[in-house]
Amino acid sequence: MAKKKQRLTTTKPKPPAPSHRDGQSDASAAPWPPVAYAGTLARFGIAALLIATLMAPADSTAVEQGSATYLSLLTLPLVIAAFFYWPAGPTQGRRTELLLLALVVWVGLATWSVAGRGNVRFAINEFWVWLGCLATYAAARRAIVTTAQKQCLGIVLLASLTTLAVHTIHQKYVSIPASIEQYRQDPDVQLRLAGLDAPAGSALRYQYEGRLFAAESMATFSLSTSAAVILFMGLAIAGGMILWRQKLQLTQWQTVAAAVATAIFAWGILTTGSLIVLILSIAAAIAMLVCRFFGGALSNVAVRSAKGSSAEHTFAERKGTLVPQLAGAVAVACALGGTCLGAAITHSPALLAKFPLSVQFRFQYWASSFRMLADQLWFGAGPGNFQSTYPRFKAASMSEMIADPHNFLLESATAAGLPVGILCLAILWSLAAAWSRSNAEEHSAEPTNDQEGLSRRSDSATSGRCDWAICGGALLSVATVWFLGPWFGVAPDIEPYLISIPLAATFVYFMAGWIGTDVNWEAIAWPGCFAVLAALLFSGGWTTPGIAIPLWALIGAISSRQLPAEANAHTPRQLSLLAGLGLLALFSSNTLTPVMQTLALTQTAGDRIASGDAPTAIQLLRQATEADRWDAAPAMQLESVLTGALMQQSTAAARQEWQQAKDEVLRRDPGNPRAWQRLAESQLRIYHRWGDRQDLQAALESSEIALQLDPTSIQITAQVAVFAAAVGDKDRSEAAWQRAEQLTAVNQNTESEWNLLQVLPADRPLDGRKPLESISVQQAWANRNQGPTVEND
Repeated sequence: MAKKKQRLTTTKPKPPAPSHRDGQSDASAAPWPPVAYAGTLARFGIAALLIATLMAPADSTAVEQGSATYLSLLTLPLVIAAFFYWPAGPTQGRRTELLLLALVVWVGLATWSVAGRGNVRFAINEFWVWLGCLATYAAARRAIVTTAQKQCLGIVLLASLTTLAVHTIHQKYVSIPASIEQYRQDPDVQLRLAGLDAPAGSALRYQYEGRLFAAESMATFSLSTSAAVILFMGLAIAGGMILWRQKLQLTQWQTVAAAVATAIFAWGILTTGSLIVLILSIAAAIAMLVCRFFGGALSNVAVRSAKGSSAEHTFAERKGTLVPQLAGAVAVACALGGTCLGAAITHSPALLAKFPLSVQFRFQYWASSFRMLADQLWFGAGPGNFQSTYPRFKAASMSEMIADPHNFLLESATAAGLPVGILCLAILWSLAAAWSRSNAEEHSAEPTNDQEGLSRRSDSATSGRCDWAICGGALLSVATVWFLGPWFGVAPDIEPYLISIPLAATFVYFMAGWIGTDVNWEAIAWPGCFAVLAALLFSGGWTTPGIAIPLWALIGAISSRQLPAEANAHTPRQLSLLAGLGLLALFSSNTLTPVMQTLALTQTAGDRIASGDAPTAIQLLRQATEADRWDAAPAMQLESVLTGALMQQSTAAARQEWQQAKDEVLRRDPGNPRAWQRLAESQLRIYHRWGDRQDLQAALESSEIALQLDPTSIQITAQVAVFAAAVGDKDRSEAAWQRAEQLTAVNQNTESEWNLLQVLPADRPLDGRKPLESISVQQAWANRNQGPTVEND
């Protein structure tokens, strides 16, 4: 019987899966050339955007007014390149991305819910910032995948924060003292340069002087706390690099560079005067020292109790058990403690007086924000509309008008409703899980001695290199801000940069040799991200691009993992490209084009007003109003110019044009008490000029609506009292004065003093052509029983 021939088969070994640390991008081997360059362009754009937002940031109120339009102009092409380059596969960070997508979708719904009750333009402008944060995270997660790329981004970020810290130090000891001296020599000139109309003795001038003489540094930001929050990120990362220098395989000179950067960050935080960030910095330093020197012993006890005293345990096991347990215990303790404390303060307000003043303010901010959220549970006040909605729920003891609740969870919830607040908590849980998983995936094969560590370092250093796309994007962004910034009103302060740029370049020079080492960079970067989130629990800046963009770029980078080659075979790049182009078209049509056209027209109109050409200014402002059907600012400016024209000549056509402009302001921003208050002033000026008592009655009605929207304002209450007395309603006037006295008794802040608050007199002078000058509330109270005055004091 013949034997059957057997066919010998050999299995070809599969190539190893690409490493997420030092592997090259799969997209670079794709046959279609645009795919290969999309990742490079995405990394270039991420670095450029990160530097731009740090050198020329916009605070939350500027974001609402459209100053961060450039953000979306950069982030939308960025996310197109990232999605075109890398698919959304089963990688670490995908869950966070889906939660962020759900959050942005709900914020979009809340944006359109603002129509008819708030400022839609403010809502749209802030919505693009939320979308920009999602785009930054998604782009960084796809484009920055190797350890060398992540390390390069981290070094660029630390170098940028070093320049920021030097800027704060320079302001503290050079710029601010010089500004104080200039203000003392000629305060009116300095106020005009700051764009403020603050007459002597007014509360606005008092507030400006308080901020100036406080000598708090803020670098390129508009608030000192914002600068302190982002410097806290650098402090946590650089401090961790020093404590875990052996694990990170840092040389002696690199350790010295990290130590110098840490000292500069700490010094910069001190100059900002942010007590909250300073306390958090001390707490973070203590926690890091405990984890560095006692974490191993604590984890040994935990592992022995679970596996026996003779059990072998690796670094990954220790971190995988200790970090989640400690984080979970701290989170539960904070949640329970905060709930109990909030309940105790609610039932016993005297308990609040035992806390420091800054803590008392924050509890009052949060209590008012909770009342706002309870009133508008599903969609909140709308993005960008917190500042106009907050006065309705503000505590009577508070005189400060805040732009956000000083807590990013409450800020999210009040902006778009309770679902967004819940999604933010889910995102926090997802990030904590990613941090824990990153620690659990740490390789157990650690260098046991210095020689082995140096050998491993020398081998791995040759496999990594500096990512020139990231470095090139950062350098281009610096050059752009330096040379084009003056055209856009964001000219850099040259003197501190002459010190900080060489210092940052020296830091990059020493740290460049570290790029490519096969170390767990994510374990050091994660604490920096959570440091920012911890600081944002007690301060504002959640939608400030200078804080949000670095935060989400870093989170996206350390959450990324490179996909296997087969995962990139069937990627819907065309669909991603079409979706991105659709977003760009939407952004261009409803934001970029109208905002830019309105800005250009209003600036030209302002020049015409200054030159005395009112008819041309009116025509330009009408075009600006038509260019953007949601922005209330050009309509408000048009109403002001038409008020001046009506005071010159009272005709039926002029009054009709003024009335139409007034109605347009109220249509675009109906819930803003400041808009109603300003319209009341215009109506009063017209009454002073022509003596029609219907205008005086309309001024009273507008002031009463403003008071309904801001019931704790002493100034508006006193203005209502003055108007009511002028129309002959003495009972309403006395009730308003009594209400003003009650508010003053509750509000013990200096800004609430009657000699600082200004109101307009309602008695019509004989000569209505004279300009209407404001008087103090104290003077209006003293004149309440006098007859009509002939002229204003």
